[in-house]
Amino acid sequence: MKQVLSGPGGIVVEEIPAPVCGENQVLVRNMYSLISVGTELSSIKNAEDGNKNPLLRAIEKPELVTKAVNKLKNEGLGATIKAIRGQGRLNLTALGYSSAGIAIEVGRDIKDIAVGDLVACAGAGIASHAEIVAVPRNLLCKVPPGVEAKEAAFVTLGAIAMQGVRQAKVQFGDNVAVMGLGLLGQIGIQILNAAGCHVIGIDLMEDRVRLGLELGMEKGISDLNVAVDEVLKFTQGYGADAVIIYAATPSSEPVRQAMQMARRKGRVVVVGAVGMDLERSPFYEKELDFTISCSYGPGRYDRNYEQKGIDYPYGYVRWTENRNMQEFLSMIKTSRVNLKPLINLEFSLNQAPEAYKSLQDPELKPLGVLFKYEETHTPWGKRAVYVSPRKTVEGKIRTAVIGAGGFAQEMHLPNLKQLKEFEIRAVVSGTGVNAKKVAGMFNAGYCTTDYREVLEDPDVDMVIIATRHNLHAQMVIEAAKAGKHIFVEKPIAMTADECKAVEEALEEYPVHLTVGFNRRFAPLAQQVKKILEHRNGPLFVNYRVNSAGMKADHWINDPVEGGGAIIGEGCHFIDFFNWLTGSEPKDITARMLSSGNASIVDANNVAATLTYTDGSLACLQYVTIGHPAFPKERVEIFVDGGVILLDDFKELSFTGISGQNNKLSRIEKGQMEMMEAFGKLLKGVEHHPDLPDVSEGVKATLITLKINELLGKPVTCQAERT
Repeated sequence: MKQVLSGPGGIVVEEIPAPVCGENQVLVRNMYSLISVGTELSSIKNAEDGNKNPLLRAIEKPELVTKAVNKLKNEGLGATIKAIRGQGRLNLTALGYSSAGIAIEVGRDIKDIAVGDLVACAGAGIASHAEIVAVPRNLLCKVPPGVEAKEAAFVTLGAIAMQGVRQAKVQFGDNVAVMGLGLLGQIGIQILNAAGCHVIGIDLMEDRVRLGLELGMEKGISDLNVAVDEVLKFTQGYGADAVIIYAATPSSEPVRQAMQMARRKGRVVVVGAVGMDLERSPFYEKELDFTISCSYGPGRYDRNYEQKGIDYPYGYVRWTENRNMQEFLSMIKTSRVNLKPLINLEFSLNQAPEAYKSLQDPELKPLGVLFKYEETHTPWGKRAVYVSPRKTVEGKIRTAVIGAGGFAQEMHLPNLKQLKEFEIRAVVSGTGVNAKKVAGMFNAGYCTTDYREVLEDPDVDMVIIATRHNLHAQMVIEAAKAGKHIFVEKPIAMTADECKAVEEALEEYPVHLTVGFNRRFAPLAQQVKKILEHRNGPLFVNYRVNSAGMKADHWINDPVEGGGAIIGEGCHFIDFFNWLTGSEPKDITARMLSSGNASIVDANNVAATLTYTDGSLACLQYVTIGHPAFPKERVEIFVDGGVILLDDFKELSFTGISGQNNKLSRIEKGQMEMMEAFGKLLKGVEHHPDLPDVSEGVKATLITLKINELLGKPVTCQAERT
């Protein structure tokens, strides 16, 4: 399918893999999508900034220098240069966030939308300028009869304008000043009219003031020097009951003027992006209410609402973003909002560069600019888009990477490209834009949004599964059935039942599988392992992990997608214990931080102890409440009268035990070495004894599940009196 993107060379129309319909999504073939002038021009500028010379970006954004210095200190010059260059390459950005079209596929969790329904869609990166979009249920609504698709495409802007009015808490007969008569302002004045308000519109452009008067404003002002006086005159000296700022400018002048033109105990609502250099005295003296309106309304930026479809109770949150969208469409149907005077230009998707040029044309200064999509019957079921068509190289392991997020881009894909055993055949990502971008960065043969296409591809020998955790087990099972060798990132599964199903699949289908427990292959860890092979007694291992900065709303803490930090990341360290001891765990104790409530933060701060059958004792301290500048991992091993210290996989030292101290120039956690070892296994060259198989992946997961089960079960400790 075709999609409009902002890239290094400006606006481009790219062939992108069509999205896959999720369980709580509707696949929509767009008929119209609306260009939001202010927001999208800002996005284009941000994309251009992202493609600037790294030195220029650093000068403009000094915080990037701090990040680069920390990366240089910990990971070395090569990794830092690679990261900086990678951020600027093929920086494709999806544009658009308001569209309307026909539902062509409906997810199984959605019961009130049917194929063939005309729907209006919202959401940045979702309701994009693309032929086909996948939209979660709470970000779309049915278009009522009598509303045209081109009008319904305004739904996002309408909901934003409406939420600003709701935040102003206007009543019938209120005097309301509207600052900024762009698209949002022109819609806002019509909503205010429908609410029975007297509207004063303010804008520097006289033609927009004239349009506002035609759409129902009672007073129009184009001279900002007299705006405050004119509002006071219109309101008989009292001032406006509410001032809504739809303007977008870095200046703080609109807010200052709004405070002056508002009445005592009035309300000022900011909808547009404006400067916020505020003075206290006007607020204090008039006791003004100052509010910033949050986009479309309640639910915006809440993943549970927008992505998972969990609605807010109607009786408690009357107007959510979706209900605002519905009401806006209703206002169009009943002619309380007239959009036809706001539609200035229509373009086809192929005319996208011209469309965006028109936005900056001082002669045109259009308000409503639409993309119109030609009715097409192009098949969308097959989603592969070829990026670098070529014949595969004989003898290479043809690899598909499923899940092209930050970790895959930083670790797996560069390693595959560097190792002679592999060829990157395909890249799979949930969003077509990311799939295309990453495939281009690493010269993959093709990209797709449907992982089943690479499983059906006879030219794929191996898959790397680097998706979110809840998808791992099912993908492993399907890949095994398809006869593909598997490198799966940790954890291998998220439940005991999934672990059993994965083991059964690997017993039935003879493919090689390894789990991404790369710390086994870290150069310094390998040195430790060789020394411990000659130990006489049990180990006492203390492993401290400073995972500082993990936010509570990070996807890893989602119980469905990530399973929490212990299952999602803790399995790394449990496997390290299993590997170091070479023994079987016998019993486990675990406790979490207690702040007085059962929060995610508490459950991510854990102390767990494992006892092994050989007598070894291993203690894990996983902490998220520390500071990111402190080293992340530290392993202390006490054995046979000596101590081994492994500091962040960068420095190794020995006390009272025979071993060679070692300090590397950067943190080395073994990702490259592990991938190389798996490649040699698949080519029949060598079977490295440290490659973790399915049984070891399952073992680590089952232990982390047990740790989670033990958390929050305190044992009372009371000293006995003698």
